Amino acid sequence: MTASKTKIYLNGRFVSEGEATVSVFDRCFLYGDGIFEGVAVWDRAPFRLQPHLDRMKDGLDYLRIPNLHTDEEWTSIIERTIEENDMDDGYLRLQISRGEGMSSIKWEPRLLRKPEPNVTVIPIPGFKDYYKGLIAEKMETGLRAMILSRPRVPSAALPSGTKHCNYLNSVLGAIEVTSAQTDIGIAVDRDGFVTEGIAYNVFAVRGGKIITSPLNRDILPGITRSVVLEIARAEGHEVHETLFDAFELGSADEVFICSTLELAVPVIEIAGRKVGEGRPGPVSRKFGRLLTETMAREAAAWHAARKLERKSA
Repeated sequence: MTASKTKIYLNGRFVSEGEATVSVFDRCFLYGDGIFEGVAVWDRAPFRLQPHLDRMKDGLDYLRIPNLHTDEEWTSIIERTIEENDMDDGYLRLQISRGEGMSSIKWEPRLLRKPEPNVTVIPIPGFKDYYKGLIAEKMETGLRAMILSRPRVPSAALPSGTKHCNYLNSVLGAIEVTSAQTDIGIAVDRDGFVTEGIAYNVFAVRGGKIITSPLNRDILPGITRSVVLEIARAEGHEVHETLFDAFELGSADEVFICSTLELAVPVIEIAGRKVGEGRPGPVSRKFGRLLTETMAREAAAWHAARKLERKSA
């Protein structure tokens, strides 16, 4: 779908990309004062929508931004967005700002120009094409990673459990990755323990065991991360959510990352050193396959459940 045909949900109506505008006084534009979620669409169904909505609600509650819709209403908006854009697959960005107003300190609704949140759903069709192209290639060749020089912003400063719109830490990391001509960046905290990537969770494989950082260590509780852990346990892997440093990561048998956009992709090199044998390993490749199989299976279940709900309504 071309940009001109994309239909964006904005404050209760669907508009073309050219009409999808918010004020320059929008708090998200001025201060990053908002929450967003990225939801994968697979076989015309949103993948793991409820966990995304739950995480979004937690973030809105923490920032004291009103959630204007119930889960049922959000589900209807998401389904309508998929229909309006004829999306077989793709990516949906849900974004809610606090509203519109200049004051960065006095954020009370009575002081805002528009105290109602600006609610947007931006569709990006073509997820499978993206996966079959760039990401499918990386499943064969693997990714080269670097350890970022800047630590992740600690939760004591900004709550890592919320998907807030202040991504400058990740942007600076992405600039560093591009400047180093590598593929991805992995961050550590101030104590040197691995946290997460720029926009993805990180896993190590050692002796068949799956190791990843715990949720209380400055990382976003990734929805795809939780799916990978489910798959790992179902496949009989021993799972450890524990602290580990860059040395332990680099000396693992295998390393892979996961996110809504990347799915699960192997990492073959970290800071110029080979991971394992320097090529995608069997466990990493297996998770890439099992994740897409899970998405296809849950899409079929989604459609079956929605059909049953409509029939009984």
